[in-house]
Amino acid sequence: MKDLKLLQLVPSLESGGVEQGTIDVANYIASKGLKSFIASSGGKMLYQLNRKHIHHFNLPLYSKNIFIMFKNAKKLKIFIEKNNINIVHVRSRVPAWILKFIANNKFKTVSTFHNVYGHQNFIKRYYNQGLCKVDKIIAISEYVKTSIIDIYKINEKKITVINRGIDIDFFNPEIQDENKYLEFLSNYHVPNDKKIILYPGRLTAWKGQIEFLNILELLDIKNLICYFIGDDKNHSYTNKLTNEIKKRDLLSNCKILGHLSREDTRFMYKSADIVISAPVKPEGFGRIVAEGLAMKKIVLSYNYGGAKNQLLGLDKLFTISPFNTNEMIEKINQVFKFSQNTINNFGEVSRNHIIQNFSKNMMLKKYYKFYQENI
Repeated sequence: MKDLKLLQLVPSLESGGVEQGTIDVANYIASKGLKSFIASSGGKMLYQLNRKHIHHFNLPLYSKNIFIMFKNAKKLKIFIEKNNINIVHVRSRVPAWILKFIANNKFKTVSTFHNVYGHQNFIKRYYNQGLCKVDKIIAISEYVKTSIIDIYKINEKKITVINRGIDIDFFNPEIQDENKYLEFLSNYHVPNDKKIILYPGRLTAWKGQIEFLNILELLDIKNLICYFIGDDKNHSYTNKLTNEIKKRDLLSNCKILGHLSREDTRFMYKSADIVISAPVKPEGFGRIVAEGLAMKKIVLSYNYGGAKNQLLGLDKLFTISPFNTNEMIEKINQVFKFSQNTINNFGEVSRNHIIQNFSKNMMLKKYYKFYQENI
């Protein structure tokens, strides 16, 4: 068997699930003593790379400027030849198009569809099809696989499903340092006498935070607080959400914490009574769903997209018909009445479900097997 020499292409390593997956795979391949490379514009997540065994090639792969794309292609071609790369894995649409400028007969190409992406018109569909022009395709859920087969008429045999995996050792409700947790509760003024609803996710329109305010208004809000956490670089939407909270007189019941450190995010999950995932359109994979379940939390999720695949086999309590306000309210109130014993039972089943189906270690083993079979 040939030695794997993997190059992953991603626009940046600033933040996000795609970027985290890229780093996890690179580190895992390097841990096997194999050559692992990443090309990107860099970013805050670079420190997570095992720089002793992984070579990061800095290129502005985010740019859609055709002249910069040509330059990137020329540099990548030289880099690929110099390092005898035998698999190039593109994890985004711009890098996928750059591959078209590289004459190739020496390396295999792989792409990942991390979502279905917008495909409402010819231009968008054509842009997305850059991810189809490769030797093999990875879909991050069965939902993504079936969707891209339908939209782009891809041969099913070309597609492998490898679900995203989460770090079940990190997303573990057992707290090792109780003082740190208590410090977190104090810093963010998290009360112990109210029910806590956690709404994680990037602060952007399609995640559905503003729509969830309609549900909060219909609950008995005097005894609950809803925390919105997630990347808050979209200042326009964050301001809009803030104004909506003020307008609806929910300032005492809604707190926007924005971006939290990884550890503080874990502590926030730990503090929650309910975790909500209610995006206004289906997602390729529900990272929040997986993290919440791993933390033994009751997650109420819209039952579509990748989340629908993830919740198969669990109690129907967890699934909400998309946009069904009455069902969401009914189930929130139901959970608030649960005994601690009932909550604990749900939690054990939920965490085991993630361990068995959606762990990072399982994902990495599948990637390794996939690469070895496709060199």
